[in-house]
Amino acid sequence: MSTIAPAPDRTIASDLSALLGADRVETGIGKRTFFATDLSRRGPPAAVVVRPDDAQGVAAAVKLCTDHGIAVIPRGGGFSYTGGYVPDRDDSVIFDLRGLDRIVEINADDMYVVVETGCTWHRLYEALKAKGLRTPYFGPMSGYRATVGGALSQGSFFLGSSQYGPVAESVLAVEVALADGTLLRTGSWGGDARASPFYRSYGPDLTGMFLGDTGAFGFKTKAVMKLIPFPAHQGYASFAFADEDAGAAAVSAIARTGIAGECYLWDPYFVKVMATATTGLAEDLKILAGVARGGGSKARGLFNAARLAAAGKAVFDGDIFMLNVTVDDPTRAGADARIALLKQIAAAGGGREMPASAPMAMRGTPFIDFNTPERRRPQRSLPTHGLVPHSHLPALSREVRALLDGRRAAMEAHGIDVGVIYFGVGAQAACLEPVFYWDDQQYFHHDRIAEHSDLGAIDGHGATPAATDLVMAIRKELVALFTAHGSAHVQIGKSYPWLATRSAAAVDAAKAVKAALDPQRLVNPGSLGL
Repeated sequence: MSTIAPAPDRTIASDLSALLGADRVETGIGKRTFFATDLSRRGPPAAVVVRPDDAQGVAAAVKLCTDHGIAVIPRGGGFSYTGGYVPDRDDSVIFDLRGLDRIVEINADDMYVVVETGCTWHRLYEALKAKGLRTPYFGPMSGYRATVGGALSQGSFFLGSSQYGPVAESVLAVEVALADGTLLRTGSWGGDARASPFYRSYGPDLTGMFLGDTGAFGFKTKAVMKLIPFPAHQGYASFAFADEDAGAAAVSAIARTGIAGECYLWDPYFVKVMATATTGLAEDLKILAGVARGGGSKARGLFNAARLAAAGKAVFDGDIFMLNVTVDDPTRAGADARIALLKQIAAAGGGREMPASAPMAMRGTPFIDFNTPERRRPQRSLPTHGLVPHSHLPALSREVRALLDGRRAAMEAHGIDVGVIYFGVGAQAACLEPVFYWDDQQYFHHDRIAEHSDLGAIDGHGATPAATDLVMAIRKELVALFTAHGSAHVQIGKSYPWLATRSAAAVDAAKAVKAALDPQRLVNPGSLGL
């Protein structure tokens, strides 16, 4: 593979430097390659990478680029695995939006927070927790570095999602920089200077139009999210299932109750993967301290921390499907009552109660930086998922497992492992997500701390094209299977067939919106299939 990359566009780089300041513009090939690579693919290096530090700078820089006919792409924390911010052409400008990281307003009277979209979920969580508040959905597992804007653009669920649904259901309003440099505000925020962002459903839901759009309609610069009182008490439970169908059915049964903050099931391979990560965490004093602080009282927290440390790695022994749940409640009695009900549901489905080390560790310190040498897995990983109604989950689960079993010999021959995780997402949906692990080219594990990709060092190093081709082929088969079951997806990016699976009327409407907001089709072109 050639290491020759196109030179940066000096004219647009100079103009952007004049607009934003030279320290806000990157033209080195290492940076331009780094920002054009996600967890699934590498695109052409960006012509320029810019890092504005406010909404006005974003809007002005977007206008400058589009006036020159240059494509613009938004990027948050960089955790896309579907090509969400990967360029489809040589002359794009990537906007590193992490410079917009302020928490603008925490309004405890009207129960909303205004936050710039480059703020990480970890930082937002800690700032709100200090004031006794929380957003309903409060972040992905990658939230130590993943940004609010990335989750809003790509769609996301995990922390709080079994009770409150995906991230979009916690959003009241957004501020968006459009292709022509206009800054648009939505919901009740979209009025004159007196407007307050307290109410989403004022007229047509313009907020929703910019959620899950993968940045194809505009660049989100601020978000307004709902607040709830920080739950004073948590409860945890874990269960072992010998049978995948029974474990998946328990996920659906628990999700339907709406009383679990998180509900997720790991298959035996994923249990082994998480044994390494979670028991490593159990030995980390920061995790134990987090568990100790999160028990609702000092005594309860210390008791939970002691349980976690004592349980250790033995929890993960055995060939089991592990179901984990966490609940939140204002009172200890309420949390205990929720857990008691969930234990009844799990037991009725054949679940055997086991120490709740995994959910306790996950919640004790919900955002861990896994991008450190001691925690970074040496293999490349690639998730592929489908969200379905609970009634579709049994059939989908069996068909996915049959597909994976049918490909197992070929995967083993190429050193590919796969694990499956299930999530309850609100009361209406469940997610099934196979995750592949294999050795591959190292640019997918380039230095995310230094934010650098050395083309000379990475090209051809450790490449396993046959294994990668097989993963991509199986992923394509999985997507077709998900599509046959009418699945929805987050992280649509440039990978899931959103537009191709919409009705003609929906396609026409989406294209009309794109044409109105981005007539030159220069805002993250190719994303959403637009």
